[in-house]
Amino acid sequence: MGDHLPLTSGAEWAPGEWHRNIEECIACVALAITVLCTSWGVFTRYVSAQPATWAAEIAAAGFCWVIFFGAAAVYKRAGHVSIDILVVRLPTRLRRAIAISADLLVLVFLIGTSWLASVYTVNSWDSPMPSLRWPYSIHYAGAALGLIAMTLRHAQSAWRSQVRTN
Repeated sequence: MGDHLPLTSGAEWAPGEWHRNIEECIACVALAITVLCTSWGVFTRYVSAQPATWAAEIAAAGFCWVIFFGAAAVYKRAGHVSIDILVVRLPTRLRRAIAISADLLVLVFLIGTSWLASVYTVNSWDSPMPSLRWPYSIHYAGAALGLIAMTLRHAQSAWRSQVRTN
């Protein structure tokens, strides 16, 4: 509920510690690719006579990776919105039961959506993008892997929250 602490402070950007911020690194690279491809697509559409149709496909894939890995990064830092105006007024035992129930419900949801996104990613391997002819799995892998990262981060956060309150 509202008692999750960030898994990281955000100050771990030392050169050898990039793996602690893997979600941010992936989202940052995907954002750079999205911006560059979108800019190139606009440039070629309005300046040259030959628009780069491939740019939109890569930008869309990059955007999918930005969204899901960005959400995982926010999960890691406990930055998602939590409205607990009613829960904080409840007795401690009931509040704790609701927190555990909410954590389990979110965990089940994330596991389910991770599974569905993974199945969809595998099933779309034979479906090529129109201009590049690359598999659409490139798009959907961002959702599947990002949801898996969110699942792991939620499990970490929920576990630490429960250990801390015991």
